Amino acid sequence: MIIKLTVQGAVYDVDAQRLLLAEARELKTFTGFTPPRWFAALDDADPDATAYLIYLAKKRAGEALRYSDLDTVDYADIEVEIVEPGAPEGEAQAEAAAAGDDAVGAGPDPTPASGHSGTTPNDGTGSTSVPSPTVSSTPQPTSAP
Repeated sequence: MIIKLTVQGAVYDVDAQRLLLAEARELKTFTGFTPPRWFAALDDADPDATAYLIYLAKKRAGEALRYSDLDTVDYADIEVEIVEPGAPEGEAQAEAAAAGDDAVGAGPDPTPASGHSGTTPNDGTGSTSVPSPTVSSTPQPTSAP
């Protein structure tokens, strides 16, 4: 399981399936949680569990910090999203949109308005640009004997 963590605008992808023994010992020292209890506490949005997740993400990213540095992080500046392995990122956005999250996928609709081709009108003074067909440089697979 990958946890997409956003803290104060910085985005981290935390591989939660990988936890070194040293990290698990830190987890227990800082929070009192064992790894299984930590995952359950993350599901409950426990602040201690969330603080260790931030600490772990920043430490793995090579940022130097003390655990106590996290005391000043505003809880409102933290977003946690579970990304299932093998699920395309767009799928998570589609699920969030289906759940009614208006912020996901916000932006202009690239589909042309009804009755329009989506091309730029030509006033007759010049030629229009016609896209060239794309050709793949990847060789076609051959069948092995």
